[in-house]
Amino acid sequence: MSVSNYCYNQVRSSSHIAELSPLCIRHFKENSHNIFEKRLQSPWTKRTTFQKRSAFQEELDLYGIVQFKKENFAEKRDTDDTTKREEEKRKKPNFQELFKDPPQVKIMADGWPDKNIYDPARDKMFWWRNDPVLNQHHEHWHIVMPSGVYNGTSKDREGENFIYMHRHMLARYDANRWCLGMPLVDPLIDYVHPIPEAFYPPPFLSQSIDGRPDGVRVPFPARPPNQVFRDIVTMGDDNTETVFAVKDLTNILDEIEIWIDGKTDEVHPSKLNLTDDEATSLGGDIEVVLHNIGHNMLGYIMHPYTLHAVPSVLVGARAGTRDPLFWRWHRHIDNIYAKWQNFLGSRDFSDDMPPVTIREKDIILSFTDILLEVDKSGVNDTWVKYANEKFGGKYFDKDLSNHPMVTKTLQTKMKIRDYVWLEDGQDHEKIQYLYPRDWIWFIRAQNVSPKPVTLTFRIWIAPIDLIDKHAYWIEIDKFKRTLGPNEKTVVSQRCDHAVVIRKPAQKTTKQMDDTAITPWQKEKLDRFNFAQVAEKLFCDCGWPYNLIIPRGSKKGSTFKLFVYVSDGTNDLVRTDTQCGSTLLCGGEKWTDKIPDIKPFGYPFDRPFKDGSFYKTFQGMKNVAHTDITIKWVEDFPEV
Repeated sequence: MSVSNYCYNQVRSSSHIAELSPLCIRHFKENSHNIFEKRLQSPWTKRTTFQKRSAFQEELDLYGIVQFKKENFAEKRDTDDTTKREEEKRKKPNFQELFKDPPQVKIMADGWPDKNIYDPARDKMFWWRNDPVLNQHHEHWHIVMPSGVYNGTSKDREGENFIYMHRHMLARYDANRWCLGMPLVDPLIDYVHPIPEAFYPPPFLSQSIDGRPDGVRVPFPARPPNQVFRDIVTMGDDNTETVFAVKDLTNILDEIEIWIDGKTDEVHPSKLNLTDDEATSLGGDIEVVLHNIGHNMLGYIMHPYTLHAVPSVLVGARAGTRDPLFWRWHRHIDNIYAKWQNFLGSRDFSDDMPPVTIREKDIILSFTDILLEVDKSGVNDTWVKYANEKFGGKYFDKDLSNHPMVTKTLQTKMKIRDYVWLEDGQDHEKIQYLYPRDWIWFIRAQNVSPKPVTLTFRIWIAPIDLIDKHAYWIEIDKFKRTLGPNEKTVVSQRCDHAVVIRKPAQKTTKQMDDTAITPWQKEKLDRFNFAQVAEKLFCDCGWPYNLIIPRGSKKGSTFKLFVYVSDGTNDLVRTDTQCGSTLLCGGEKWTDKIPDIKPFGYPFDRPFKDGSFYKTFQGMKNVAHTDITIKWVEDFPEV
């Protein structure tokens, strides 16, 4: 029995949502075939509603399950309607016979195909896509920031956050490709022609399937090269087989682009007004409709008759980032959103230029292990006192590029560890993973006003060749500090406290594995509703510390380091160092607001003036940028 059939049977025998298994609640909420007749609930888009609603349907709304027709839950069906449906079924073709699977992949005894077909050792980005903590982050984000509604409330700015979090991942993926001399990710805009990318899942990666005996897990299916988008057959709302065609996906894309172009249609009867406030509505519409359905069509590309078929990693969030096609699909999704941002035009920063001055020479980096050698007690105040003595005061205006405690080169290395597939079959495997040399940010700043100022320091990097593309900048950190009247000072921040990463920083292999959702942990989580699960897992959500910067290259890769100092009284960035990542994962509680009222990605949420990074920020005294190098080395001290 498929998950769909199993869960529909539960619906028919239940009169309250609370009596459904957590598996079915999540299945109804997440599976895209239950969204085909649904469009995201928002004031901007036209939705199907029903005049009469049962108590059960009201409960479904509270759980974010709003896509089911009334007849799905009726215990008694009208005899004439039943007869009519039975007649229609008899007229329908045998979809299982018509929708044949393409030739499946031949796998060798070691779980991989023949090395002439695919060899992971020759896949330059295999180590990055398959990083366990990266995949845990993506899985956790989708649990912590679901698109559903609970008690009438959705997560704050979820649709906007969806776009930004995936853009953040894309920027990092492309930065690492750039360091390797690889081309940037090519968006998957063609729904017709063969897709050259193949995918062969790691042999130890597995999934549980409903209806199989307890504990029995099956592999994710592989995808050979040159597959094409295929029409798929799913279970419809009335428990009948439904065909969802590639042309429907094309129509959905057309609907969204028509809306972005400032027009309206039956699905989007209200125009977009090109304001920041529309980010969540647009992002949510892209996510729930185009993104989700496309993922399912790609995920079942080897099994177009999806009923009882085993899905690929592209169905669900647990392992999707392992597939190169994940990145192509999401670059396509991001480009659609970027089209809207381009219509918004470049941003005017005249209303966010606090009375502070920073210069290129004021951006200072020091390795933590070297600082510990000269001042062990400095760890207590993040070397603020030390920095103001050595970098501030009489040295405030001095260029410290050649200072022995200052570096312009950040370092990374590759490490090897014994990895246990905790979410799968507990197999052991030696894997490579990236690790950074810990450093401290120091930024000299001067308050040029006679009043105290509260400031937010926003730190970004980008490959030097991509600085004019706003979607390719990587946000590393943002933190708040207060400067006294006319004060000149040096502020500091630890890289392992960065707002982007999961905190506390996962530096040891035990810490890295602590966020794995094991089968026994999943059993416990399944006892709660999805809003409770989101709150319980918030502290485990955030970018991996080991991937905080791109790997760089052996000879060194040049990046632009950019610091924007914004008005800290007008953005509400938190000053505490709580768990998780408030940048990527939102508020800890279901009803918490995002702790920054600025748009996600600010100040890189809009295209640049005349397409130029330099022109956009030219003459602004509250910004500074400098070139740094990220170098992949053999070893360095760890702290």
